Amino acid sequence: MGRHEVASTTISRILTFIRARNYEPKERLPSERDLAEKFATSRSAIREALATLEAMRVIERRPNSGIYLREWDQSSIEALVLHADSGLSLTREEVAKALEVRRILEVEAVRLACSRRTAADLKSLREILDETAARVAKRQSIENEDQAFHLGIVVATRNDVLVRVVNAFYEMSKQRRQLYFSDADRCELSYREHCRIVDAVEAREPDAAAQRMSEHLSQTAGSWASLLSDTDA
Repeated sequence: MGRHEVASTTISRILTFIRARNYEPKERLPSERDLAEKFATSRSAIREALATLEAMRVIERRPNSGIYLREWDQSSIEALVLHADSGLSLTREEVAKALEVRRILEVEAVRLACSRRTAADLKSLREILDETAARVAKRQSIENEDQAFHLGIVVATRNDVLVRVVNAFYEMSKQRRQLYFSDADRCELSYREHCRIVDAVEAREPDAAAQRMSEHLSQTAGSWASLLSDTDA
């Protein structure tokens, strides 16, 4: 196992440990030595993992005091992605909040895309729709095509920072999206809504595009609420 893989695995194990033990913000965590013994790994691997978590503002290391868990709202978006990559499911409340942020960002993004998109952007979006249509016809999941579509809209804004932020949200929801797009009817509905959004972007109609994106994400939020209720039952 390479150094990067060891560090990634160690980070995942620490995050899983924190969640499983229900540590509260500002609570002191086990020492570097104790963590190394618990996970049967080297202190250098633990030190590297803790440095990453500190950079992402998940933990705070205080000289001569110890390691402390930060408030979750102080951590970076990348920390949420790390949680998801570690196999830790987001709570229903966290999913709802993530969808709310997506709606704020993507509705404005599609407005910008209407004025900034190029012919190449439009061609790419149409190709994604063609690929989506082929999978819908076979009643297959469009999980990857859906992500490509939404990121394609954001790319058309020509705002690299926005692309990075929105991409983080999609990476964060990777596991749950597999479940969401396992329903063929849901895939078909998303495809039809995507087509309407692209039509508005092509026509450079920002109000129509924003309205359609808002309706699309509202429908998505409603489906998620129902889906999470079913899985919690």
